[in-house]
Amino acid sequence: MVPSTVREFASIKAIKLPTLPGIAIKIIEVMQRESPNRKEIAEIISCDPSLSAKILQTVNSPYYGLPTKIGEINQAMAFIGLNAVKNLALGFSLIKSFQLKKRVSFDYGQFWKDSLIGAVAAKAIADRVNRHLADDAFFLGLLQNIGSLIMAESFPEKYGTVISRMKAESISLHQAEYDEFGFDHSEVGENSSKYWGLPDSISLPIGLHHCPERIESTSGEIECRGKILCLSSLYIDIFKIKKSEDPCSLIDGLINKYGYSELLDKTAIVEKIGEGTKLIFPIFEIAVDERKHIQIIETAKNELSKLSTSLIEQIHIQEKSLQTLKNQVVRDSMTELYNHEHFLQLLREEVERATRYKTPLSLILADIDHFKLVNDFYGHLAGDFVLKYIALNLQSLSRESDHIARYGGEEFAIILPSTPLDGAQLFGERLRKAISSTKINYNGKSIGITMSFGIVSLENNLRPDVEGLIKMADEALYEAKNSGRNKCCCYQGIIPDHALHSVLVIDDEEALLITVTKMLSRLGFDARSAKNGQEAIDHFSIHHERIDTVLLDIVMPGMSTKEIIKTIRKIRPETRVLLASGLGVDQIEKDLIKESDGFLSKPFLMSELSQEIAKNQKKSYLKSKIEKGKRVSTAS
Repeated sequence: MVPSTVREFASIKAIKLPTLPGIAIKIIEVMQRESPNRKEIAEIISCDPSLSAKILQTVNSPYYGLPTKIGEINQAMAFIGLNAVKNLALGFSLIKSFQLKKRVSFDYGQFWKDSLIGAVAAKAIADRVNRHLADDAFFLGLLQNIGSLIMAESFPEKYGTVISRMKAESISLHQAEYDEFGFDHSEVGENSSKYWGLPDSISLPIGLHHCPERIESTSGEIECRGKILCLSSLYIDIFKIKKSEDPCSLIDGLINKYGYSELLDKTAIVEKIGEGTKLIFPIFEIAVDERKHIQIIETAKNELSKLSTSLIEQIHIQEKSLQTLKNQVVRDSMTELYNHEHFLQLLREEVERATRYKTPLSLILADIDHFKLVNDFYGHLAGDFVLKYIALNLQSLSRESDHIARYGGEEFAIILPSTPLDGAQLFGERLRKAISSTKINYNGKSIGITMSFGIVSLENNLRPDVEGLIKMADEALYEAKNSGRNKCCCYQGIIPDHALHSVLVIDDEEALLITVTKMLSRLGFDARSAKNGQEAIDHFSIHHERIDTVLLDIVMPGMSTKEIIKTIRKIRPETRVLLASGLGVDQIEKDLIKESDGFLSKPFLMSELSQEIAKNQKKSYLKSKIEKGKRVSTAS
């Protein structure tokens, strides 16, 4: 249903809000469901051969740089994700629908060229500022100025006046629009996207991208998306021959104002836009004047690097003052880590994000072992020195996306976004080893320190409140302390001794086999591969490898799936077997499902596979604990 405010806006402003193509409407309807069906979206897109071809051409282009050629939409979803394919489909549908309406004196070619520059710029910025927004950022960048096109088609003559005035007086387009109409294309774009049924995460940033002061009144992801779009719109201006303002100075000022100076290299973004547009323009049938393109990029890089030193210094001084005030509120004065209150706020935000986007999230509580003895033997100043030393080590070993806080006293907390339990386990163990293997020198004295770690994860549909999550991490920490200290314990038990979880992928589709194996290795698994059942059995019987999990395609040549599972169980009963198939679970023999430890529907995301493996790790571990308990009981 179209919001009444949107109808009122269109009526009052006399705007002709366009209708989206049927295929785009169907995609949006499916995406509005609580659990969008990937197969259904793939089928909708596949019904339009022209749209499918465009998407596959884009996915197979150097812009994405995939290791293998993709031939189907569902394969594309498996490789670049549902969200990315959905956004490409909507983007291509939108462009196609407007290209059919060339009725006004409007430079459609330049408009879509600018829009693609904005899309590539927004994705390049998001890749560095908040990577999980990158796919939406591309779509946002493409859509940010769509209001201009709608205004041009609603008011052909008056909009011609706007264009003429903008060029004659060297003012910005949105200023010329506002002077003529009393509103600008960002308002029209926001209301149009609402009219089309797009979520607030898309429509609101479009309405904000020319209003930096309004962006600051928002929060969370809307604020981040607004900032990304605001910067991308300025990068569009860099590539224009005639500019109404100095975009380079504005970009530099906003990057510092937003606190992105350490995340964004403004000249590197220009290079990324140059490289990205060169690859993607041909797909959208936009000609590239390579000589002029290179000249614009070099000029922009020079302008950005030659900004007034005094201006930069002024901005830095102001930012430093603001940052100092902010730090006093959110930072622990001794360690300069986040304080307890800010940690709770960050954890609430990350739990909400993980729940909304169904991504894993892990929390680690860490405590210095026997810290009281440090204070008693070496003095409280030595204790303070140790706390600062530990804080620096935790920061140096963590990722930029991780949040580290001093939880209280000698206890620390680490929030690990987009990290499943197995990844958190490996990270915790790396921290533990690094700290326990180092001696701290204080006033000529050598102090040995160990730490205990409690780890919990939100994966596998575990969705407690913030307090419940902290309680579970605390219980795991208590177990680590109570069982000897200098250990990493998970909420459900102690981390297995082996550093890597071994996974054997069995699939006769070679491209998929290579890709899944490589991606598992990148995620930290000890990944191996086999093209058929006999080759898989050889890993167990001839090479005597310890395989923890097998990912087995249901349809295999030669040896049957049942036979493969039966043989693996006979050689190594503790190996967990996950089945994968393009068929639905209801189309597969029930006995086969019962014999396995889990099922994945192809195409699947790597995060789904990682979570399924982690789930089976837990089952294996708990089973081993039960068996161990039975043996102890029998012996006694």
